[in-house]
Amino acid sequence: MFELVRTSRQQRKFEETWEYFCYKYGWCNDPYAENGVRYNLLLAKKNLFSPKKVIGTIEFIPYDPNNPNSTVEGPYKGNFSRIEEIGKNQSRVWEIDKLCISENFQRKGNFQSLLHIFHHHAKLHQPKYYIALIEKKFYRMLRISFGFSVEQKGEALKGQKTVLIPIVFNVEEIMKDSTKINKLLQQTIRSSK
Repeated sequence: MFELVRTSRQQRKFEETWEYFCYKYGWCNDPYAENGVRYNLLLAKKNLFSPKKVIGTIEFIPYDPNNPNSTVEGPYKGNFSRIEEIGKNQSRVWEIDKLCISENFQRKGNFQSLLHIFHHHAKLHQPKYYIALIEKKFYRMLRISFGFSVEQKGEALKGQKTVLIPIVFNVEEIMKDSTKINKLLQQTIRSSK
C-alpha cells in the first residue's frame, strides 16, 4: 500500500520517516524538491479502523544536471550527465531520492510494495530512465526483479555506514513488458496477504 504525498500531514509523516534515516545513517538531508513527487509506503492495514502507518518513503525528482541540490550529480556523487543516453533523454529522466524502508519492516515483503509505487509513477509521468545512488542490498533486489534493465554506472561510493551504487534503471523498457509487470505486481499482492 502507498499514498501519494499531497497534504501537509502526509508531508510531515514523510519527513519524520526520512529524517530518522538521515540521523541514523549520518546522511545529509538535502532539501525537499519543490517539483518532487513523493510517496509514503504504508503498512497494510489489519482492519478498516487501523490507522495508516508510514514505513517507508521515496521521492522522484525531474533530473537536472545543474540542480545544486541534486543527490545524484556532482562531486562525490554520480556522473550521470556524462552518459549519452541520459543527456539525450534528459526531459524523461527522473532521480530517485529519499528511498527508505523502516528497519523493522525490511525483509518482510515490503520491497515488493515499492514496485507498485514505481509502477504508479511510471504510468503517470512516462519516464524513460530512473537514476539513483542506492544501497548495495537494494541494488541487488532491483537486479533480481528487473534484470539487465537496472545497470550499475560507475564505481560504488563508500560511506561510513553504507555503500551506494550509481544506477540507471531503464523503466521504459520494463513498462513495455506488460506480462512481466503484471507478474511482479501480482507477486506483490500475494505476498501482502
